[in-house]
Amino acid sequence: MIAFKYEKTDGAEYISHLDLLRHVDRTLRRAGIKVAYSQGFHKHPRIFLGNPVPLGVRSLSEYGAIDADFCGDFKEAFNACSPRGIKCLAFKQTAEKPNFAESITACRYEAEGINAFDTARFFERDGLVITDLRGRTADVMPRVLALERRQDRLCFTLRCGENNLRPDLFCSVICGIYGGEVRDIVKTDSYGRNVF
Repeated sequence: MIAFKYEKTDGAEYISHLDLLRHVDRTLRRAGIKVAYSQGFHKHPRIFLGNPVPLGVRSLSEYGAIDADFCGDFKEAFNACSPRGIKCLAFKQTAEKPNFAESITACRYEAEGINAFDTARFFERDGLVITDLRGRTADVMPRVLALERRQDRLCFTLRCGENNLRPDLFCSVICGIYGGEVRDIVKTDSYGRNVF
């Protein structure tokens, strides 16, 4: 099993999660890396990616794993054949599937275009009620782990996994409260077991 860290930038942030899976599969085939297939009637390559990033959000910290016996330099082989914007940053051999979709519990983001506000006072609020894309309302304040301003960018850490909060939805709610218009959201880091 090979675990790898990669980025989605330079237009790749507009590739959907399922299309990204296809791109990774094609990249591995072009690189000559033979991936094991699942058993059953509809076999598919054993490629495992972390939780999807919302469309349009660039990411410098994505994780995936493949079931393959490859002894060469995975990073070099992958990057030589990958499409623009999808780039392997690091890799390691692992005995078992790391299950990044479950083990990554929080992610850090940066966003531009949100008006300045007192980030310390933000956590004094009674709650932060949002309506998600399915029309459900929830208080998401416990899902916001950190918030700070660095020059013209808002840096924030959100829960992900089972109790996730979409960064684009969070930014639109913050803009609704404090004003501004989000121009760029970048996922800069992931936290949890198995990350490197």
